Amino acid sequence: MRLPLRCAPGKALLLAAWAAVAVAGCAATHTTTGPVTAALPKAPDALKFPSSTLVSTTLVDDVSFWRAPGAPQAVLAWEQAHLTRRFTPEDADFGPPSWDRTFSLSPVPGVLNARDLVVEVTAAGNGQTAIRVDAQVSWQPSRPASERVPSAARVVTITQLPSLDPHRSRAPAPVTITGLAAVRRLAALVDSLQLSTIGPNAPCPLTLNGGIQLTFLARAGGPLLAVAQGPAACGTVQFNVGGKPQPALQLTDSFIPQILKVADLNWKVP
Repeated sequence: MRLPLRCAPGKALLLAAWAAVAVAGCAATHTTTGPVTAALPKAPDALKFPSSTLVSTTLVDDVSFWRAPGAPQAVLAWEQAHLTRRFTPEDADFGPPSWDRTFSLSPVPGVLNARDLVVEVTAAGNGQTAIRVDAQVSWQPSRPASERVPSAARVVTITQLPSLDPHRSRAPAPVTITGLAAVRRLAALVDSLQLSTIGPNAPCPLTLNGGIQLTFLARAGGPLLAVAQGPAACGTVQFNVGGKPQPALQLTDSFIPQILKVADLNWKVP
């Protein structure tokens, strides 16, 4: 998720391989009127913070500052025209006092969730433009084995959560699945979800349309082993094991339809 957010950038060696391509390409950037004359020793006031950043718990941001001759908008236009086609133009903001554009590389599924290059420019006086370049990467953390449905699960109860929309029909009664093959397939669906990397400050709206809850038990009427519930805010699945909350999981478009298919349910879940 990309949002305008003012926060201090961090640095990490994890960026090295990608930032070497993304940032180095801008390090030698020049406009049609001449090359970059020097790296800036410190950020101008208008460029002290990134204009936009990925809201992620696994964000690393490698930042550098440069100076080039020419007007800010002309420099930014040159940057866009000369970036490799591997980058896709994304959001843009227009000044004054600064102008910026985000360019993205395709994610690497299961490894890198987002790879953005944010270029921001502002007038530096004397016909010069100051340039801020942020190479931002969000990586996908691995999910520990302890944060999965326990293998002792033999029963699962599926509950459609009530919607806050008064126009929606009443939720059907919960259904309990005892077939071991189906229980294991449902557990595997939960275990296949990746950890969410959406930051805690992301302004996600509340979910009003209910959702679905899976409660895993060792036996009918036995102790609770795990509960998965979603969609929650920011498109996540809330998960706990043995009554202890675990990190949120990232909901996929196919998660709920697959649950209903395995359980042979014709529910209309938003």
